[in-house]
Amino acid sequence: MGILTLASMRSSVHQRIVLSICFLAGGLGVGAWGANLPALGRRASLDEAALGMTLLAFATGAIAAMTSAPRIITRVGAERVAIVAAGLFGLGIAGVGLVTRLPEALCIAMLTGICFGSLDVAMNSQAASVERRAGRPIMSSFHAVFSAGTLTAALAYSTLAHRGLGSASMMALTGAMLAILSFEAFRQTLKGPCEPVAQDIRPEGAGAPRSGQRAALALGVLAFVIFMAEGAIMDWAAVYLVRVLGTSESLGAAGYAVFSGTMLLGRLLGDRANRHLGPTRLFRICVMIVVLSLGGFLAFGSLPIALCSLALCGLAMANVIPILFSAAGRLGEHDGNRSLSRVLSMGYAGVLLGPAMIGFVAEASSLKISLSLVLLCLMTVALFGRISGSPSGGGES
Repeated sequence: MGILTLASMRSSVHQRIVLSICFLAGGLGVGAWGANLPALGRRASLDEAALGMTLLAFATGAIAAMTSAPRIITRVGAERVAIVAAGLFGLGIAGVGLVTRLPEALCIAMLTGICFGSLDVAMNSQAASVERRAGRPIMSSFHAVFSAGTLTAALAYSTLAHRGLGSASMMALTGAMLAILSFEAFRQTLKGPCEPVAQDIRPEGAGAPRSGQRAALALGVLAFVIFMAEGAIMDWAAVYLVRVLGTSESLGAAGYAVFSGTMLLGRLLGDRANRHLGPTRLFRICVMIVVLSLGGFLAFGSLPIALCSLALCGLAMANVIPILFSAAGRLGEHDGNRSLSRVLSMGYAGVLLGPAMIGFVAEASSLKISLSLVLLCLMTVALFGRISGSPSGGGES
């Protein structure tokens, strides 16, 4: 190992601060978005199909940004892209609170999705680069900050909604917070040395071995299903509690907060669990827990059981995703990080497109049936899914 200079130590500290701020901003925005969906549906008179169209518009914008962001990152730098995208994401979140009609919802959702997609690719790309230079797993700490953001936003939204504050005001407050965080992240960049712009996701000239490509594709399929399930819970759990179980919107947002809170706990404990059980065993245990808890969520009409099920879902889901990122990152070391990029793209396609498809299926049948299809996919992963490319120690991300 080379000698770590004082300048590089300061640079690493400032980079981690900036990244943590960006992950926090992303979590706050996503948490507010998910908690606000029932209110958005009521305010704009959106049924399940219309909500599905809105989520699909968000997904379309995000995926479009994810395909173009790597080229921008190589020219500008992931850190800069993440900071700007965080601020713009805040503007989009504030705009969501002003929506009163479906065309407005589709337009704002697509623009907000573009901002989130750019933010997500940039901050994860930079985090992977910082983790590689650190020589030890640190990605889970960033994603724990993201989970802390979603939890904070969901709890705040639930509390303020219970006290009668309008959804437009709450989304405006969230947007302002994201803008402030973006500015603070920019200020932190001025305190540390400038880093090279080039990023790990640049395409390499040499092709990856076929075995590596197959492993990346297999991980991508697992990521698609897992992220689809996470997106289904994040975007539809609150709606399910309100429309199927008949709870209030504040209790619906509280259910989202329960899921986010236990996911944060799971990410704080994930490294230790990975070291004791190994990535493959932990992966299967966690997926089975998600299957059982989601099954309980759908099978019983009791609010306490539903909240307990969401708690277990969040705790187990938190460990599944870092294991996938760790395995993909190990594969990416040998092909210029293209495997990691491929797995991330397939995963995010699941978390963005899956919830939109759930809305369309729910309109044709019911929300319970559409979520049951997600449960079936998870059961398949639990029975046949395998993790390859993970280090024996089990890094997190």
